[in-house]
Amino acid sequence: MPNFMTTRLISALSVAALLGGILPVQTSAQNPDPARAKTLTVEQATELLKRPNALRLGVTELSPEAASVLAGFKGALSFEVLSSLSPAAAAALSPYGGELNLPGLKTLAPDVAAGLAKREHGSLILQGITQVSVEAAKALADYKGNVNLAGVKEITADLAAAFAPHAGMLVLGATEVSDDTAAALAKHVGGITLGALARLTSTPLARKLGEQERLSLNSVTSITKDIADALGPRAGEKKHHVLGIGLKELPADVAESLAHGWELTYFTALLDLSADAAAALAKHRTSHLGFNVLEKLSPEAARSLAHAPTLLVVLYGLKEVSPEVELAMGSGPASWQVWALTKITKAEFATALVKRQGPHRELDKVAFLSDEAAGVFAADSSDAALKNMQFPGLTSLTHVPLSAKLAIRHKDLKLAKLTALPDDVAKALATQKGRLDLSGVQSLSAEAAKALAGHEGELKLDGVKEISDEAAKALAQAVGAVSLGSLEKASPAAAAALKTNTKILLPAKLK
Repeated sequence: MPNFMTTRLISALSVAALLGGILPVQTSAQNPDPARAKTLTVEQATELLKRPNALRLGVTELSPEAASVLAGFKGALSFEVLSSLSPAAAAALSPYGGELNLPGLKTLAPDVAAGLAKREHGSLILQGITQVSVEAAKALADYKGNVNLAGVKEITADLAAAFAPHAGMLVLGATEVSDDTAAALAKHVGGITLGALARLTSTPLARKLGEQERLSLNSVTSITKDIADALGPRAGEKKHHVLGIGLKELPADVAESLAHGWELTYFTALLDLSADAAAALAKHRTSHLGFNVLEKLSPEAARSLAHAPTLLVVLYGLKEVSPEVELAMGSGPASWQVWALTKITKAEFATALVKRQGPHRELDKVAFLSDEAAGVFAADSSDAALKNMQFPGLTSLTHVPLSAKLAIRHKDLKLAKLTALPDDVAKALATQKGRLDLSGVQSLSAEAAKALAGHEGELKLDGVKEISDEAAKALAQAVGAVSLGSLEKASPAAAAALKTNTKILLPAKLK
């Protein structure tokens, strides 16, 4: 889950602009789209109020009169290229309560900041600004909503102190802060997002950040136990708190402090998890432990996590583990979610995977299932087991009960990476009703063709390049649509048989 917390914290200020209300508008030379106009009349601004959800405007100049009208817009408002704003126009926008995005502003005069700060609510995105004066910061501090200044990389103690009374979320782009600046930031009344911060050494700032329910420190690569302790939310406040942190190494004492303090912790850059760190994480009850790029796991670490009092262990980068590690992962009560997994061999591990409630789309990359693992998925009777689990990455499928369950559960079944189709599996899959994609299968036996001919729905067999007379004769009895778009070799008798069924799609050269 790359950049999990950055997305949750910073994009919260701009998500509305991505919603479906930014729709193309039919225009003509006689009636140009006012959203693209360089300047807006009051009449044009009034017309724009009828647009849904979001406005992205191309104005290069905004009059107070037009701004006053646009302040009545109910969705997100973005001035894409506006590079300057008068104090009067800024003040005229004060009734506007949505997300205000001014990406073209490169400077912010104190009187303009004061005008923007008159708004009672909403969010203010000023990502094009790289420097803010103390006077402008003092003016913005009166604003009650969230302020995104992610372009501001350098923050002095005086600037941080000027922002301190601000009660909303303040997003800053600083990569480093001095102790004095950190102490001033710690006094900020509202929340702080420092997603680019590379070093966190200030206990007061860590304590301030730890008060937030969602915290992104994805650029911080190492911390001490004291900082980890300070980051921990206060006693009784752990529930639902989420931390994303970019640690490159995880000492056991830091691991224990983070597990003690946070309900959901995502390690976004950790490549290796020691057995000691895993054991430390397992000492405290958590909801989720996530590892974005972890590529290997020892049996000892896997066993500790499996027995942790944790609802779910999430692994985004782990592609393959040994049977010994699979057994360790399945040895305890923890549930696992492994997004890049390509192989499952042990029934114990399959059981640990299937016990998690909800969709299982994370198994879409699994290419190989042993018969014992397939048996676990086939036998599970819960709605979660196969409701959203198709195993579209499988390159082979020999387990008949699993094939039958997949056929029953899915009206749009994609098994396009299968290259071979055993007869008994073909019979099981043929009971599926709907769309069945077997476009990776390269050849068909007469028995498989006979079974698939009874499939009710759309059948894709576009990987088949050659077909025997017997298979063609059997498939010609198909009751549903069949696509053989890549068929290259068929005897005259085979081609003639296939042509008798108008539901079978053949390449032009065989028609």
